[in-house]
Amino acid sequence: MERRTMTEKYLQTLDLHNRNPDFNFLCDAATRHVATFAFSSLGCQLGDDLPLDFPSLYQRIVVRRRGGYCFEQNGLFFEVLKELGFSPKLFLARVIHNQDIHPGLTHRITMVEYAGQQYVVDVGFGFLGPSLPVPMSGCEVNTGRNNFRIKERHPGEYHMQVFKDGDFFSLYRFELARYGQADCELGHFFSHKHPDANFVKHLVTSRILEDETRSLIDLKYWVIRQSETQSMEIANPKELEQILCEELGLRASENECRQLYEKIAACQ
Repeated sequence: MERRTMTEKYLQTLDLHNRNPDFNFLCDAATRHVATFAFSSLGCQLGDDLPLDFPSLYQRIVVRRRGGYCFEQNGLFFEVLKELGFSPKLFLARVIHNQDIHPGLTHRITMVEYAGQQYVVDVGFGFLGPSLPVPMSGCEVNTGRNNFRIKERHPGEYHMQVFKDGDFFSLYRFELARYGQADCELGHFFSHKHPDANFVKHLVTSRILEDETRSLIDLKYWVIRQSETQSMEIANPKELEQILCEELGLRASENECRQLYEKIAACQ
């Protein structure tokens, strides 16, 4: 399938076809992407092949609805933006969760320039991530769930931050170095193959909807709204299948859900 055809079908899935590729389009695309295509380590947990070329990402995320994490979700979004003429740039980041640590470059983000302003667009961080472009200027962006900003904490070191528990919390940090697909392949290989990688050790899935965020970590499921947070412990493979397929929009077979449940339960 040609790049243009995949892009058009992606836009049709998000009801964004026949739109001008302006800043409002960019915002709507990011918001609808995270609401439609689940952030997920399903493939990592099941040992799926996870190539990062555009056709494979399109088939896996849009057609087969298997979800994906940053190298997959932001990789697909990058290719769509590129096809639409946005001239995106890729950068890699270190996930720090507000700690003074120096982990590997295991997070991929996208930067887009529009009307002279640089924005980070990140549809692959999961339930804590931004659902709108965040300007590099440091201005805050309210997504309806949280406030986000990018803070230059040290010269040349930028932090993506979310307002949490009364203060800004650094999700990840990045530098404006030159990166390419080979760098993504290295980070991706670690993230879905190394036994100590988070997505190899844990089933992590989420969708960010307009009025609520749905999040699953192993066998615990949350629905987070402005007024309340509900949670439940998943007690059997059938409940896991219902959450994955009906609540999070993934496609996983009964046998796969049983395999996942037994694997996770054995480690708890």
